[in-house]
Amino acid sequence: MTRASSLAYDTIRQLVLDGGFPPGARLLEEELAQRVGVSRTSIRDCLRRLAGEGLIRIEANRGTFVTEFSNTEVDEIFQLRAVLEGHATALAAVHGRPEHWDAMAELASEIDRQLAAPAESDAQRFAQFQVSNTKFHDILLQASGSKRLQALTRSLIELPLVTIKQHAWPGEVRIRRSNEQHWELIEALRAGDPLLARLCVQTHIITARPKAMAPRPLMPLELL
Repeated sequence: MTRASSLAYDTIRQLVLDGGFPPGARLLEEELAQRVGVSRTSIRDCLRRLAGEGLIRIEANRGTFVTEFSNTEVDEIFQLRAVLEGHATALAAVHGRPEHWDAMAELASEIDRQLAAPAESDAQRFAQFQVSNTKFHDILLQASGSKRLQALTRSLIELPLVTIKQHAWPGEVRIRRSNEQHWELIEALRAGDPLLARLCVQTHIITARPKAMAPRPLMPLELL
């Protein structure tokens, strides 16, 4: 991928994740090229890559659109995360190093500080949490030592912010509970217990499922 294509990819991907391009929005090559300052060829390279990640869809004779995730798709993403991150976390408990746990603890402390500080709005608090939470889970994946698991799981963790907000609004109480689970996970990892760590992260992910998913049947945890 050329430098221009990489610039287009990084810029447009972040706009999709942040909600700058909302679900269902049509993406026009010429407008994107002018916005990013690259050629349409670079934009096409970028869009093919984003389509491969499932963030956009390219429809013949219709155009390119930001993906709209259904309740079923969001539910599937959370269950896939539970499977993949559960395995990654068990590996991390065995192969991870103290500096990984220290970095995760700093991020958990950062979330605690965010909760203690006044926020301009619920949206700002949620956005801050999403940034710290993504970093937390990214370090967990790094600690697994598996490049393949990192590649498979990152795209599931980085769901567009607007999609998460569309399906569930965590609120301060749910953010607080999520971070309490972060601390429980860190304790299991420091203890080097792969089974406990796996169960901790799977419980963490499944209980974070959007409220709209709650009535839906859930795969038994032992199968995750």
